[in-house]
Amino acid sequence: MGSVRNTRSPARDAESAAEQLAARGLRATRQRIAVLEVLRRSAAHPTATEIYGQLLEKLPTISLKTVYDSLDILVGAGLAGCIADGGTPYRYDANVAPHYHAQCRLCGALMDIPARADGQIRGQTPLPQGFEIEQIRVTLVGRCSRCRDGA
Repeated sequence: MGSVRNTRSPARDAESAAEQLAARGLRATRQRIAVLEVLRRSAAHPTATEIYGQLLEKLPTISLKTVYDSLDILVGAGLAGCIADGGTPYRYDANVAPHYHAQCRLCGALMDIPARADGQIRGQTPLPQGFEIEQIRVTLVGRCSRCRDGA
């Protein structure tokens, strides 16, 4: 679940994050940059608490509230996504390109999968009159290979 997504240099990540925040008219604070860097390095879709834990060594004075506030700003700016599954903590994702998720019902691992069915769903799903689809969210639930194989 803790796989790494990004292999770019930390300095380049921070520079890119600062540029993207500034391009959206947002202040590029150390905390916001650090939160975005954690998201970009992780393919595990961490919770705010997990991000907070990862940041404590680098930013020992950061608060969990600051992490939540930063995540809200990043999601609102379109730099991160939020995965909400009723009754579980929100999970966050730096992959803002259209994609779906596969989630293991046993260990909770959440993995990105390509969004290839949008056209079919948009063309075949009856919608309420006047409703316009802006985004399609799909989570496939099952067992990951590790849990299925009993590892």
